[in-house]
Order: sequence, then structure tokens, then C-alpha cells
Amino acid sequence: MELTIQQRDFLKGLARTHGVADRKSSMPILSNLLLSAEGPEKLRLSATDLYLGVSAVIPASIQRGGSIALAARTLFDIVKALPEGEITLSVGENQAVTLEQGKIKYKIPGMPGEDFPPLPNAGEAEWATLDAVALGELIQLTSYSMSSDDTRPHLAGTLFEGEGQLVRMVTTDGHRLSKAEVTLGEGAPTLGFGMLVPHKGVAELKRVLEDAKADAKAAGKEGGDAIMPSVDIATAAGNAFFRRADLQLSVKLADEQFPPYDKVIPQSQSKRVVALRTKLIDSLKRISLVASDKSGGGVQLSIDAGTMKIVSQNPDVGEGMEEVDVDYAGEPLSIGFNAKYLLDALGALSHDEVALELSGELDPGVIRPVGEGPTDFVGVIMPMRI
Repeated sequence: MELTIQQRDFLKGLARTHGVADRKSSMPILSNLLLSAEGPEKLRLSATDLYLGVSAVIPASIQRGGSIALAARTLFDIVKALPEGEITLSVGENQAVTLEQGKIKYKIPGMPGEDFPPLPNAGEAEWATLDAVALGELIQLTSYSMSSDDTRPHLAGTLFEGEGQLVRMVTTDGHRLSKAEVTLGEGAPTLGFGMLVPHKGVAELKRVLEDAKADAKAAGKEGGDAIMPSVDIATAAGNAFFRRADLQLSVKLADEQFPPYDKVIPQSQSKRVVALRTKLIDSLKRISLVASDKSGGGVQLSIDAGTMKIVSQNPDVGEGMEEVDVDYAGEPLSIGFNAKYLLDALGALSHDEVALELSGELDPGVIRPVGEGPTDFVGVIMPMRI
């Protein structure tokens, strides 16, 4: 195998793929990237940890075809350190690879490309094109309440559903839940899917969406036609596939039953408190500084007509109290919540005002944004005794 490639193109492809390679695996090949020639002008970079797979096609001048597997992190660090310009890569005896650029020369060991595990293939699956901005917002609104505990796979992921022209994401870690959904615009495909995407897959999908938005923004700056960033999605053989331009991500889906989230979301609440979101965030941050570790960072909300008192006590540190002006005219109520859970939900939103819907001191609290927006959101937080 022998080729020449521009450092900028090589680095861009490596940046999109090398992070998926599993450096801690008991299978040495999984810590490598597969470089394979595709025709005279394209090089494919592939990485997998057997759960995630990613491949990117970048321009290159192929003098001699073939494939080689190279240590992902080492290759990325080398190319990143090189100046812009043309790089020559050649494979010699015993899979030894030479990288040259001007007076700079590296020799690094490789592994046979044939030893690299094949990535999942979408085959004849039907692809649907979705708005990358809308999907990115759904992840932003729900990822905070997703569990990262791999021993609970039914919670360690995002439920991703498409119904008609509506796209929905739901997450829960057992203590809180968030649901966000958006109706796609005219020309959107008719959808019909449901999948549980593990948290590592959600993180990689987020990167794919950010790349799509960045490329669209760059195209606009260069004076080209405005491009609506998008990503294609398909499912096949227990995997989800996400594709944009010359990049494709495959994710092995969790074969688990997501909790029935509709039963968790209260259908009606007797009390509704409206507050300025940023002021509520600032107050919670201040008062939670003295929250007791034994209470799990809990704060007490004492709500009365026109005001909310946020109180926290810690026998080792002290206590704090702050009054926040709110729009409320119901009966007095005191309820305890984990301050971090409140802050995570409020921080995910961008609206000026939020509504906290309550019933009793032992009933779940519901957070909703106040005002119109393209995305519908509801957050549920379980109360705590303080």
C-alpha cells in the first residue's frame, strides 16, 4: 500500500474516527484504525470497539492499493504534530509503515488489514433524512438524565422514537426523567421506528451532529448556498446507522425494555409555579453550597403566594436561605429536591421562564418551559425527604 495525502484531510478524518478505537480491549486489533484504499482517489478510515463503529472517507492519491491497521492514538498524535502539506504513507515488509513529510520521517508497526473486524453493514435498509439541528436539541434536552451505569442497560441509553413526522427522545436514571420531542417540517419523511441507543452511541451521535452543523456553517461562510445540516438514519440487524457526507456511525442497540415513561409523567398537577429560569439557577447554586452530603445535596422549596424560599442546612457547614419572586397564587407547599437534578433540567433549557408543576410533598415535580418553541419538553424529578 502506498499513497499521498494532505495533512489537513488526514487529520480531519482521524479526528472523527480515532476516539472509537478501544485502547483497553483484550483484542489488540481494536486499538487500531483500519486504513483501506477505495479506488485511486479515496482512503477509508475505520474504527470499532465491537459496539460502536465509525468510518470516514477522505481524499488521497493512491499509488498502490491495500489495507493496513495502525495504532489509532499514535497515528492521530503524529499527524496532528505535522505541519500542513503532503504526507507520503507506504507499507513495507512485516506491515512496517513509513510516514514521510519533507525532512520528517516516522516508522511505525502495523497489523494486517485482514485481521480487522468488519463493521456492521446497513445493506438494503431504508434511510430517512432528519434535521441535525433538531436531533442535537433533543440530545441536549435529555442526555443529562441518562444513566451511565452499564450494569443497568435498560437505563444507560436514550429511547429514540420516530412516529409519523414526530421525533422523540426519552431518558431516565430512575430518579428523574426527561422527554423531548419535535415535529419535523414540510418534506420530512414519515417515520416509524423505536430504538434504545446506549450512552456511548449517543455521545458519538452528538459529535456527528456537531460536525454536520459545523460543515454547514463553514459552507455558508465560504459564500456557497445555505445548507440545512442533516443526518441519515437507518436500522438493520440490531444496529442503528447514522450517516452524513462521507462519515458513517454504527451503534449496536441495547436489547432491553425501556421503562414505560408515560406512566411516570404525572398527567395533572394541582400547583403551578412560574419563575425566571436564570434567577432560579443562580439561587439554587448559591444555596446548594451548604447542602448536606447526607441529604444528597437536597434543598427545601417552601412556596407561598408570590414567593419561593430555597433553604438548605448542613450541621457541619451552616445553613442558607434565599427568597425568589415567582408567579404563584395557590396553597402553601414545602417540598425537597436534589439541587443538582433541578439545575441539570433548568440548565438544559434556554427559555426565559420555566414552570414547576407540583401536587404534594411526596409527589414528583414536573418542569416545563414557558412559551412557544419548536421542541416540546417535560422533565420529571422525584422528591426527597429532607
